[in-house]
Amino acid sequence: MAAQPDQETRTAAKARFTELKQVRDQAHEDAEKAKTAADEAMWKSIAAELDAGNALQLDVVEATGFSRDHVLRRTKPYRQN
Repeated sequence: MAAQPDQETRTAAKARFTELKQVRDQAHEDAEKAKTAADEAMWKSIAAELDAGNALQLDVVEATGFSRDHVLRRTKPYRQN
């Protein structure tokens, strides 16, 4: 059976755990920012297509699988018409 770690070893391990958690949290934050940016780019582009008359909202629904209400809510801030 392994011996119990001394206080210094435990303290050093806890410091490593804290650093690992900070790295993980930063990665999660970066991923969330990337997701938000990708969503915004997509909805802006879809809104521009709708404004240009290239498609109907129904076309967006069929292509993306999102509900009409969702498409309306997400494109509304970017619509010019």
